[in-house]
Amino acid sequence: MDWIKRAHLLQSESGGSLMYKMKFVEFESERIMYRKFHKNDFTKVFSWHSDIENMGFRRDGTKTETETRKYLAWTISEANADECKNYWFAAVCKESNTLIGEAILLDVPEKPEIGWLVDKNNWQKGFGAEIGNALLYFAFDVLNLRLVIAACHVDNHASYKLMEKIGMRREAHFVKEKLYRDTWCDRLQYAILREEWDALYES
Repeated sequence: MDWIKRAHLLQSESGGSLMYKMKFVEFESERIMYRKFHKNDFTKVFSWHSDIENMGFRRDGTKTETETRKYLAWTISEANADECKNYWFAAVCKESNTLIGEAILLDVPEKPEIGWLVDKNNWQKGFGAEIGNALLYFAFDVLNLRLVIAACHVDNHASYKLMEKIGMRREAHFVKEKLYRDTWCDRLQYAILREEWDALYES
C-alpha cells in the first residue's frame, strides 16, 4: 500500500531509530490525508464541537465558539512544537478534499493514547476504522512505540467496537472514573502492544 510505503520512507529519513519525539509529520492512508490543523479550519471544527451528536461521549462535551478557538489554537501550537508530543491530525478526505474529522495521538511517549472524531455526516463509511488503523501504524511503524491505549465511555458502543475491529483488546473497566457532563461514569480502556500489532499482519 502506498501509504505504508510513505510511512516507511518517513522512518528511513530519520535513520530508522527510536523516534518517539519528532517534529509533526503529515502522512496518508487509503482515502485520507492527515495534516496539521489551520486557523481557517475553524468553521468546520466548530460545527463538530458544538454538536451534541458528535460530542455526546466526549469528556469535554460541546464547546462554545471561544472554547473551540482555544482548542484549535492549542492543536496548532502542539503541531508546531520542536518535539511533538501530541499529534492532532486534521483528517481530509482525498477524493473530495474536505475535512471530515480528527485523528489523535496523545502523550507520546509516556502513555500514548489514540482517539478520533468523524463528522456525523460521514458516519457509516468506514472512516473511523481507517483512521484508527492509520494511527496505530503511525504509532508503531513511524514512531516505533511499544504500546498504545484508547478509552471511551462505557455506553459508547460504536467506539469500543471500532477499537476491537482494529485489533485492540479490552484491558480495564473503570467504575465511575470520569466526569461526563457533570456525571461520574464508567470508562473502558483498550490497548495493543507492538508485537500484537505485528502479529495481525503476519497471520
